[in-house]
Order: sequence, then C-alpha cells, then structure tokens
Amino acid sequence: MRLYPFPEKKIWKILFAVYLFALLMFARNGMLSCVLWGFYKTQILMLLVMGAGVLAFAVVNRRELKQIFTDRRMLAAAVCGVVILLPMAVKRDWQLMYFSMFIYLLFAVFLTYFVSLEDTAKYYVLILCALSVYAILATYVLRLLPDGGLVSVPTFTNDKGRSFYNFGLAFVSIKQVKERNFGIFREPGIYQYFLLLGLYLTNYTVVWKRRRDLWLANSILALTMVTTMATGGVVCLGLFVIVVFFDKRMYRDKRLRWIAIALAAVLAVVLAVSFATKNRIYWFVYNTLFEKFVNRSDSVTERTEAILVDTQIFLRHPIFGARLSDVLHAVRNNTTSTMILYAVFGFFSGSFHVLAWVALVWEKKRQLWANLALLVILFLGFNTQNLTGDVFFWLFPMMALLERGLPLLKKPQKG
Repeated sequence: MRLYPFPEKKIWKILFAVYLFALLMFARNGMLSCVLWGFYKTQILMLLVMGAGVLAFAVVNRRELKQIFTDRRMLAAAVCGVVILLPMAVKRDWQLMYFSMFIYLLFAVFLTYFVSLEDTAKYYVLILCALSVYAILATYVLRLLPDGGLVSVPTFTNDKGRSFYNFGLAFVSIKQVKERNFGIFREPGIYQYFLLLGLYLTNYTVVWKRRRDLWLANSILALTMVTTMATGGVVCLGLFVIVVFFDKRMYRDKRLRWIAIALAAVLAVVLAVSFATKNRIYWFVYNTLFEKFVNRSDSVTERTEAILVDTQIFLRHPIFGARLSDVLHAVRNNTTSTMILYAVFGFFSGSFHVLAWVALVWEKKRQLWANLALLVILFLGFNTQNLTGDVFFWLFPMMALLERGLPLLKKPQKG
C-alpha cells in the first residue's frame, strides 16, 4: 500500500506519539472516561483528537486528496460500514455504540494512509512501557507519601465505592485491593489486555534495533502484568512466555536454556517454601490463580454465564444478531468480547472481528501450533472483559487486515 507520510522530522514523530498517548488516556476503559472526567466528555475529546489528526493529514497531503479518496482503502472503509451499520439498520437498533465501533474501524483505515502497523506498534509499546514504569512506582512507592501523611494527593471514588489516589498518569487504590496495579484503567482486568497486546506486539510486530530493547520492554510489561494480579492476565503471561520460548527456538541458545532452567528451579523452590509457610507469596498466588475457582467467585460465575447466554442469543439470531441493549444486559456483567460481537452482529460481522485478529497473528512461516496458541492466548486476554467499545480493541487487528488483505486485491499483471 502506498503511504502518504508526514514529513520526516522529529516534531512530527513527537506529535504522533502524543496523539497515540492522548487516545490511550481518553480510551473508553480508562479511569478518565469512567470516573474523573466522565464518559461523554472524554469521548468528545477523543473524537476531537482523531479529527485533529485527520485535518492535519488533509492539510499536509492537500495536493494528493484525489489519490487518497480513490485509494482502495476507501473500499475497506465501505466494507467496515456494511459490517457494523447494516446489522444496526436491519434491526432498527439505533444505538450510538454502533457508530463508535464504525469510527474506530475508520480510524484504523486512516492510520494506514501514513504509518505502518510496525511503527504504530512501536509507539504503542514505548508509551505503554513508560506508563507501566510510572504505574509501578506510583502503586508501591509514591503511595507511601500520602499514606504516611507526608504529602496531600487528590483523591476520588469510583462507582463501586473504591477510593483512589490520583497521581496524574496512574491511579492507586487507597484501601481495597491496594496491592493491585490499576495504571490508568478502571480495573486491573482491563489493564491486563493492554499489557498482553503490548507483549504480543513487542515480540512479533515491532522490529527492535537492539536486542536489549526487546528484553527491556518484555521485562517491564511482564512485571507490570504480575502486579495487576489479574487471573486471566497472569495465566496468559505464563502461556505466552512458554510459546515465545519454543516458537522462537530460544532453547537452542545454551545461555538462555540455562537461564530458563535456573529461573524455573528458583520459582519452584520459592513456591514450595511459600506454600509450606503460607507467606505473602502464597497468598498472592492463591488469590490470583486459585481463589476465584475454589470459592466459585462472582467473577468466574459471571464470565461463564456470559459465554453461555451470548452463545444462546447468537444461535437465536445468527444472521444480524440481537439488539445491542438486549445482549449487553442479558446477564449482570457481560464480559466476553467475542461472543458479544457474534450475539450483537451475527455470524458475518462477528467473523470479521475474528478474521482481523487472525490477520494480526497468523504467519505462514510459523508452525501451526504456535499460530493457534498465540490466537488462543490473545482471545483469552480480551474475553475476560467487554472491550468491544475501545479503539485499541480494533486498531491493530484492523491495520493488520488492511496491510495483508489489500495487496491480495491487486489486478494480475498482463502478459
């Protein structure tokens, strides 16, 4: 695909980084949107930020607008309209949520005009790493200052009655689950999806000039994932590490092989001692990985119920799906993103979502088991929460679908 890039100047790179950072802060699942600034204000700001990018692009490329509007990507935009808006029109289900999803898909199409998936992923990973380092610092170090009465920090309370310190780019729970890292998101279960996406992009999309940068990014994101104490996130992290180790054949490197063996041995000893003495590590592992299942917590029950109910709704409305409100309110806490899309949009539009993620993950040169394992891990990551209304749920899969799919539409050369 032809790119219409902004000038190769440092200022434009900085502006694009700020652009993505603003979208991440205003994201639907961020604390700003849910509590501090309110949903409508942040979504309006997000639309204004998106619009500013479109306007800047149009001004810089004003002499090539004809080529831009006749580019095959406009066909992709039309397909997005059919996928999202046709089910809405057929059902006469006039909800703004449909338009939000349509705008997010259009935004992904827009980005492909001037930046590659690889470069966008690198900006995302670097921003996420910076925010993650600050979130860890705020959650476990900076909090000690207001806890000890040494400084005054603004506080707020969310709709669940949980109070937070507002450290600007990190929000720290004051009393309830204060050991869990929320970052900028409304809950750790949301944070884990963004971290898992970052880990995938770090290892499979971004091209790093220095290997140490790869390891540094992995270390930051993995450590942050552990601090969220999100069950799904920690499980996905463990599976992801195993897949990467074998998929990238790290076991062939003698040094890495011994490091892996040593780490596994240390982990085994620490866990054995912790389970024997029931220290803080034991309770961390128990609360993160086992407690929900042993006691059949609401979290497990609700997620299981969501999958079953969404599947039933889809089977009753397989073509265009059911009304949006009927699906989202079918259970108390509908958290399964993929089946929500199938239940709301039906088979064809729901499968469009799956196809986009396959486009992001699938590599012909990679072994089948690794492709399938990575897809399962990512799908586990975003099916523990309803992320369908977040721009970062659609952005990278859609960019991948365009980068891989549009070249296939080229007319065959004659002769």
